[in-house]
Amino acid sequence: MELADRPRTIIQVAPFSMGERRSLALPVVLLTMADRSMLGYTESQERGFLTRESQTVTLWARDYDRLQVGSSSDVASLEMIRAARKDLRP
Repeated sequence: MELADRPRTIIQVAPFSMGERRSLALPVVLLTMADRSMLGYTESQERGFLTRESQTVTLWARDYDRLQVGSSSDVASLEMIRAARKDLRP
């Protein structure tokens, strides 16, 4: 909830019903540089991976866009988080 109050932060929950359409299996960070070029970064338990390779970054950006469109809105996502937290309290 505290993260949602930060500027330029949007929290969206991807529903389980998206199934395999959630094509990003690992966390991905997409960075747009001052010259408008993009970088992509992901990591696993074993290593981090930074790429400037446009085909890979373009695919990650497309997958991210699809994930964002299929996820609940930021308002609905925060309500879902609030409800889940309420249910977990003793």
